Amino acid sequence: MTKIIAIANQKGGVAKTSSTIANASLISQNKSCLVIDLDPQGNLTDGLGVREISDDQLTAYNLLDLRQDPNAIILSTPWGIDLIPTDIGLAQKESELVALPDSHYILKEQLSKLNQYDYILIDCPPSLGRLTYSALTAADLVLIPVQCQYFSAKGYKQLLSTIQAVQARSNPQLRILGVLPTMSDNTNISKGALVSLTKVEGVNVFHSVPRSIKFTESQLAGVPIDRYIQENHSTKERDDLTEKLIEPYQSVVDHLLSLEVTHA
Repeated sequence: MTKIIAIANQKGGVAKTSSTIANASLISQNKSCLVIDLDPQGNLTDGLGVREISDDQLTAYNLLDLRQDPNAIILSTPWGIDLIPTDIGLAQKESELVALPDSHYILKEQLSKLNQYDYILIDCPPSLGRLTYSALTAADLVLIPVQCQYFSAKGYKQLLSTIQAVQARSNPQLRILGVLPTMSDNTNISKGALVSLTKVEGVNVFHSVPRSIKFTESQLAGVPIDRYIQENHSTKERDDLTEKLIEPYQSVVDHLLSLEVTHA
């Protein structure tokens, strides 16, 4: 049975896209995985090496149309990760959805037609608008990347309120996979943000992902971070970087797979 995970936070610059790519790459080593770029900025699309979208290529804009077969939108990538790409046209679709009754259910219905995948990951935009609400309505689980800074940790509570509203109104089965602290460092601000994240009862907090230029380098190369490290560094560098940068994502994937076993 396909598991759908929304990667969401209304604040930008918290490593949602980096987290989506890293987790999808690790998942794809053993399971089939589709990622959906639901952010009109298209950073996920670009980060997987799709630099330009041809005129005849369908996108996430078309996914949010019930007349469109979602299977016809999917692109394959060299990394074993399938992709539904996007471009800035998706911003117009969000405006269109607001005018349609019950439009937040469209994505859920469309994704029900993609049950050939073990996992579908949705990279949400940095807002709490209709696109994010649609993703949360469609998802089984939500992963919340939070930058280890004061205002990011504070804004996380606003997202929790939105998740509770979705659970009450459109998706009572939605559960929080956990919080993924990102861009951590050795400052007191970062350490304080980590402490505050652990104070929300009943929410799993994963190991933090440190700040690193390697994420920018891998996205510029259009290569998932784990593959980039393997292909561009010496053995010692690979071991060090894998422990620091990949292990936090591996803990997320391991937890996700353990849920699969638990509910088997």
